[in-house]
Amino acid sequence: MIEVCEAQVIRIQMEKELVGKTISEVSFGNSTHRFAFFSAEEEAYEEFLLNQIIKEVRAFGSFMTLEFGHCCLAFSEGLNFYWLVDCSKLPKKYQFSLTFTNGMVLACSVSMYGAIMLYHEKFAGNEYFQMAKEKPSPLSEYFTQEYFQQLVEATKPTISLKGFLATQQRIPGLGNGTLHDILFAAELLPKRKLNTLSEVEILQLYQTLKSVLQRILAQGGRNTEKDFYGKPGGYQTILSSKTYKQPCPRCGGEIQKASYLGGTIYYCEGCQK
Repeated sequence: MIEVCEAQVIRIQMEKELVGKTISEVSFGNSTHRFAFFSAEEEAYEEFLLNQIIKEVRAFGSFMTLEFGHCCLAFSEGLNFYWLVDCSKLPKKYQFSLTFTNGMVLACSVSMYGAIMLYHEKFAGNEYFQMAKEKPSPLSEYFTQEYFQQLVEATKPTISLKGFLATQQRIPGLGNGTLHDILFAAELLPKRKLNTLSEVEILQLYQTLKSVLQRILAQGGRNTEKDFYGKPGGYQTILSSKTYKQPCPRCGGEIQKASYLGGTIYYCEGCQK
């Protein structure tokens, strides 16, 4: 799934390719998907997007938006992007596309779930998107140690570190995928309770979170995810579905895999406390 770093990478790539382009056609694809979500009827997308010029591309948490001035189009996590020179190369199954006056096409398909939402005062907003817009990005200068401490103090003390970092959009865009390398670098177990951390460990967790995210961003996102051009990121994940059968790179122990809080976690009992 796209998380905060991948969203920023895709934003930069979208900005390069899409800003200044005019939409000539809007399509809801050639295949329905049970978990493809839209915020309005197809006619509304056409009404608000046809003949409009993309003025800006922004990212909030794991969302990316195309800004038109009078409205915006938001893409969520769970989408695969196809940037195509013409419509003859469209994927076998896709749920949405935009064609531009120069003939190029942006198509989207949904993996497990995903949303392509039109935002205007006429349409109801998405709670997670609104939270992502309002809260500071963990990649920004506004996500300070003091702000992180406030999050700690405002959270139920018996929550696990996975629950604290990657649920309820407490930190927009930080999800189950990025979580593992942050906790591995901080030498903390995902099931550990928040109230068992010392002040030193809380500071270490904050500093590690910031540094790992900056490293993922600098390397173009994680290798488990694809960018706007369909290419995997350059950051080689330490703990993920690609690596868990390998020995721990720090202590050589066995990497554990378990289901927890609605997702899979990976960890090393030997060097994560």
